[in-house]
Amino acid sequence: MITHSFGPLIEATWVERRKRFMLDVVLPDGSAVTAHCPNTGAMTGIGGAGHRVLLSVSDNPKRRYAHTLEAVDCGGVWVGVNTQNPNRIAAAMARAGLPPFPATGEVRPEVRYGRAERIDLLVTAEDGGRTYVEIKNVHLVERPGEASFPDCVTARGAKHLDALADVVRAGDRALMVFLIQRHDVDHFRLARHIDPAYGAAFDRAVAAGVEMAALRCRLDGDGITADGLIPIMDLPTAASAAA
Repeated sequence: MITHSFGPLIEATWVERRKRFMLDVVLPDGSAVTAHCPNTGAMTGIGGAGHRVLLSVSDNPKRRYAHTLEAVDCGGVWVGVNTQNPNRIAAAMARAGLPPFPATGEVRPEVRYGRAERIDLLVTAEDGGRTYVEIKNVHLVERPGEASFPDCVTARGAKHLDALADVVRAGDRALMVFLIQRHDVDHFRLARHIDPAYGAAFDRAVAAGVEMAALRCRLDGDGITADGLIPIMDLPTAASAAA
Protein backbone atom coordinates (compact mmCIF):
# COMPACT_ATOMS: atom_id res chain seq x y z
CA MET A 1 0.00 0.00 0.00
CA ILE A 2 1.25 3.47 -0.89
CA THR A 3 0.27 6.39 1.34
CA HIS A 4 1.00 10.07 0.92
CA SER A 5 0.92 11.77 4.31
CA PHE A 6 -0.59 15.22 4.69
CA GLY A 7 1.10 15.79 8.03
CA PRO A 8 -0.98 17.05 10.96
CA LEU A 9 -4.48 18.02 9.88
CA ILE A 10 -7.02 20.42 11.33
CA GLU A 11 -10.76 19.96 10.98
CA ALA A 12 -12.64 23.16 10.15
CA THR A 13 -15.99 24.30 8.77
CA TRP A 14 -16.49 25.60 5.23
CA VAL A 15 -17.84 29.15 5.07
CA GLU A 16 -17.29 30.45 1.52
CA ARG A 17 -15.12 29.72 -1.51
CA ARG A 18 -13.80 32.85 -3.20
CA LYS A 19 -12.05 33.27 -6.57
CA ARG A 20 -11.68 29.49 -6.77
CA PHE A 21 -8.35 29.35 -4.89
CA MET A 22 -9.45 30.84 -1.54
CA LEU A 23 -11.65 29.17 1.05
CA ASP A 24 -12.93 30.97 4.14
CA VAL A 25 -13.30 28.56 7.07
CA VAL A 26 -13.90 28.58 10.82
CA LEU A 27 -11.42 26.68 12.98
CA PRO A 28 -12.42 24.62 16.04
CA ASP A 29 -11.48 27.51 18.35
CA GLY A 30 -13.97 29.75 16.54
CA SER A 31 -11.38 31.82 14.68
CA ALA A 32 -11.91 32.59 10.99
CA VAL A 33 -9.08 32.07 8.50
CA THR A 34 -8.65 31.87 4.74
CA ALA A 35 -7.15 28.65 3.40
CA HIS A 36 -5.59 28.00 0.01
CA CYS A 37 -7.84 25.87 -2.22
CA PRO A 38 -5.49 23.85 -4.48
CA ASN A 39 -8.24 23.04 -6.96
CA THR A 40 -9.24 25.61 -9.57
CA GLY A 41 -11.92 23.35 -11.05
CA ALA A 42 -15.67 23.45 -10.55
CA MET A 43 -15.55 20.89 -7.67
CA THR A 44 -19.07 19.88 -8.70
CA GLY A 45 -20.98 18.21 -5.88
CA ILE A 46 -18.24 18.89 -3.34
CA GLY A 47 -18.54 21.18 -0.34
CA GLY A 48 -20.57 24.20 0.53
CA ALA A 49 -21.30 26.27 3.61
CA GLY A 50 -21.36 24.16 6.76
CA HIS A 51 -19.39 21.19 5.40
CA ARG A 52 -16.53 19.78 7.43
CA VAL A 53 -13.11 20.10 5.83
CA LEU A 54 -9.58 18.91 6.58
CA LEU A 55 -6.73 21.42 6.34
CA SER A 56 -2.99 20.87 6.33
CA VAL A 57 -0.81 23.58 7.87
CA SER A 58 2.50 24.91 6.55
CA ASP A 59 5.19 26.54 8.68
CA ASN A 60 6.64 28.35 5.66
CA PRO A 61 6.61 32.06 6.61
CA LYS A 62 6.64 33.09 2.93
CA ARG A 63 3.23 31.55 2.25
CA ARG A 64 0.29 33.93 2.03
CA TYR A 65 -2.07 31.30 3.45
CA ALA A 66 -0.70 28.82 5.97
CA HIS A 67 -3.65 26.43 5.62
CA THR A 68 -4.38 24.23 2.59
CA LEU A 69 -7.66 22.48 1.86
CA GLU A 70 -7.05 18.72 1.57
CA ALA A 71 -10.46 17.06 1.87
CA VAL A 72 -14.18 17.72 2.26
CA ASP A 73 -16.71 15.59 4.12
CA CYS A 74 -19.38 14.39 1.68
CA GLY A 75 -21.99 12.38 3.51
CA GLY A 76 -19.51 10.87 5.93
CA VAL A 77 -16.84 10.19 3.27
CA TRP A 78 -13.69 12.26 3.11
CA VAL A 79 -13.17 13.36 -0.50
CA GLY A 80 -9.78 14.70 -1.56
CA VAL A 81 -9.74 17.95 -3.49
CA ASN A 82 -6.04 18.83 -3.58
CA THR A 83 -5.14 18.25 -7.23
CA GLN A 84 -1.44 17.93 -6.40
CA ASN A 85 -1.93 14.76 -4.33
CA PRO A 86 -2.89 12.44 -7.23
CA ASN A 87 0.44 13.15 -8.92
CA ARG A 88 2.32 12.58 -5.67
CA ILE A 89 0.78 9.21 -4.93
CA ALA A 90 0.98 8.11 -8.58
CA ALA A 91 4.69 8.98 -8.69
CA ALA A 92 5.29 6.93 -5.54
CA MET A 93 3.45 3.96 -7.06
CA ALA A 94 5.36 4.29 -10.32
CA ARG A 95 8.68 4.32 -8.47
CA ALA A 96 7.60 1.18 -6.63
CA GLY A 97 6.59 -0.48 -9.91
CA LEU A 98 3.02 -1.08 -8.76
CA PRO A 99 0.11 -1.58 -11.19
CA PRO A 100 -1.00 0.05 -13.39
CA PHE A 101 2.50 1.46 -13.85
CA PRO A 102 5.43 -0.32 -15.54
CA ALA A 103 7.28 -2.76 -13.26
CA THR A 104 10.60 -0.91 -13.44
CA GLY A 105 11.94 2.36 -14.70
CA GLU A 106 13.14 5.87 -14.03
CA VAL A 107 10.26 8.19 -13.11
CA ARG A 108 10.39 11.84 -14.11
CA PRO A 109 7.58 14.33 -13.49
CA GLU A 110 6.49 17.23 -15.69
CA VAL A 111 8.39 16.32 -18.86
CA ARG A 112 7.76 18.34 -22.00
CA TYR A 113 6.23 16.44 -24.92
CA GLY A 114 3.93 16.81 -27.91
CA ARG A 115 1.03 19.20 -28.09
CA ALA A 116 0.01 18.74 -24.45
CA GLU A 117 3.23 20.56 -23.48
CA ARG A 118 3.98 18.55 -20.33
CA ILE A 119 3.26 14.99 -19.25
CA ASP A 120 2.58 14.27 -15.58
CA LEU A 121 5.00 11.32 -15.43
CA LEU A 122 7.47 9.78 -17.87
CA VAL A 123 8.60 6.27 -16.94
CA THR A 124 11.68 5.06 -18.81
CA ALA A 125 12.57 1.36 -18.55
CA GLU A 126 16.14 0.01 -18.53
CA ASP A 127 15.72 -1.05 -22.16
CA GLY A 128 14.80 2.53 -23.09
CA GLY A 129 11.08 1.91 -23.50
CA ARG A 130 9.02 4.93 -22.50
CA THR A 131 5.58 5.14 -20.91
CA TYR A 132 3.88 8.54 -20.86
CA VAL A 133 1.46 8.85 -17.95
CA GLU A 134 -1.30 11.44 -17.62
CA ILE A 135 -3.16 11.66 -14.29
CA LYS A 136 -6.62 13.11 -13.75
CA ASN A 137 -8.04 13.94 -10.35
CA VAL A 138 -11.52 12.44 -9.85
CA HIS A 139 -14.01 13.27 -7.10
CA LEU A 140 -17.41 13.41 -8.82
CA VAL A 141 -20.08 10.86 -7.82
CA GLU A 142 -23.52 11.29 -9.39
CA ARG A 143 -24.74 7.71 -8.87
CA PRO A 144 -24.00 5.58 -5.80
CA GLY A 145 -20.80 3.60 -6.23
CA GLU A 146 -19.85 5.27 -9.53
CA ALA A 147 -16.98 7.73 -9.91
CA SER A 148 -17.13 10.05 -12.93
CA PHE A 149 -14.93 12.45 -14.86
CA PRO A 150 -14.95 15.25 -15.89
CA ASP A 151 -17.08 17.46 -13.64
CA CYS A 152 -17.08 20.30 -16.20
CA VAL A 153 -16.17 20.84 -19.85
CA THR A 154 -12.42 20.37 -20.30
CA ALA A 155 -11.02 21.11 -23.75
CA ARG A 156 -7.54 20.78 -22.23
CA GLY A 157 -8.37 17.26 -21.02
CA ALA A 158 -9.44 16.22 -24.51
CA LYS A 159 -6.21 17.69 -25.85
CA HIS A 160 -4.25 15.50 -23.43
CA LEU A 161 -6.01 12.37 -24.65
CA ASP A 162 -5.25 13.19 -28.29
CA ALA A 163 -1.62 13.84 -27.37
CA LEU A 164 -1.40 10.42 -25.69
CA ALA A 165 -2.79 8.84 -28.86
CA ASP A 166 0.02 10.55 -30.78
CA VAL A 167 2.54 9.04 -28.35
CA VAL A 168 1.29 5.52 -29.11
CA ARG A 169 1.39 6.15 -32.85
CA ALA A 170 5.04 7.23 -32.44
CA GLY A 171 5.88 3.85 -30.89
CA ASP A 172 5.81 4.56 -27.15
CA ARG A 173 3.33 3.47 -24.45
CA ALA A 174 0.74 5.84 -23.02
CA LEU A 175 -1.30 5.45 -19.86
CA MET A 176 -4.19 7.57 -18.59
CA VAL A 177 -4.85 7.19 -14.86
CA PHE A 178 -8.10 8.46 -13.37
CA LEU A 179 -7.14 8.80 -9.71
CA ILE A 180 -10.23 8.82 -7.50
CA GLN A 181 -9.82 10.64 -4.20
CA ARG A 182 -12.65 8.82 -2.38
CA HIS A 183 -13.28 5.19 -1.43
CA ASP A 184 -17.07 4.91 -1.72
CA VAL A 185 -17.03 3.74 -5.37
CA ASP A 186 -16.54 0.40 -7.09
CA HIS A 187 -16.43 1.42 -10.76
CA PHE A 188 -15.69 4.40 -13.01
CA ARG A 189 -17.61 5.88 -15.94
CA LEU A 190 -17.06 8.97 -18.08
CA ALA A 191 -19.47 11.85 -17.53
CA ARG A 192 -20.27 12.07 -21.23
CA HIS A 193 -23.39 14.12 -20.53
CA ILE A 194 -21.17 16.85 -19.03
CA ASP A 195 -18.55 16.87 -21.81
CA PRO A 196 -19.37 14.82 -24.94
CA ALA A 197 -16.16 16.04 -26.62
CA TYR A 198 -14.07 14.53 -23.84
CA GLY A 199 -15.92 11.25 -24.26
CA ALA A 200 -15.16 11.29 -28.00
CA ALA A 201 -11.47 12.00 -27.28
CA PHE A 202 -11.43 9.08 -24.82
CA ASP A 203 -12.82 6.75 -27.49
CA ARG A 204 -10.20 7.94 -30.01
CA ALA A 205 -7.44 7.36 -27.47
CA VAL A 206 -8.63 3.84 -26.66
CA ALA A 207 -8.82 3.01 -30.38
CA ALA A 208 -5.24 4.27 -30.79
CA GLY A 209 -3.98 1.99 -28.01
CA VAL A 210 -3.79 4.32 -25.02
CA GLU A 211 -4.09 2.28 -21.81
CA MET A 212 -6.67 3.36 -19.24
CA ALA A 213 -6.84 2.76 -15.49
CA ALA A 214 -9.03 3.96 -12.62
CA LEU A 215 -7.27 3.99 -9.25
CA ARG A 216 -9.35 4.32 -6.11
CA CYS A 217 -7.88 5.94 -3.01
CA ARG A 218 -8.91 6.22 0.64
CA LEU A 219 -8.51 9.42 2.68
CA ASP A 220 -8.37 9.86 6.42
CA GLY A 221 -6.58 11.97 8.97
CA ASP A 222 -3.24 10.36 8.11
CA GLY A 223 -3.24 11.01 4.37
CA ILE A 224 -4.26 9.46 1.06
CA THR A 225 -3.73 5.75 0.40
CA ALA A 226 -3.97 3.89 -2.90
CA ASP A 227 -6.80 1.37 -2.49
CA GLY A 228 -6.74 -0.59 -5.76
CA LEU A 229 -7.85 -0.49 -9.38
CA ILE A 230 -11.55 -0.52 -10.28
CA PRO A 231 -13.28 -1.24 -13.62
CA ILE A 232 -13.75 1.43 -16.28
CA MET A 233 -17.18 0.88 -17.78
CA ASP A 234 -16.43 2.86 -20.97
CA LEU A 235 -13.91 0.38 -22.31
CA PRO A 236 -15.12 -1.92 -25.09
CA THR A 237 -15.22 -4.98 -22.84
CA ALA A 238 -16.31 -2.99 -19.73
CA ALA A 239 -13.06 -4.17 -18.14
CA SER A 240 -10.12 -1.96 -17.24
CA ALA A 241 -6.57 -2.45 -16.13
CA ALA A 242 -8.04 -3.96 -12.96
CA ALA A 243 -8.66 -7.18 -14.86
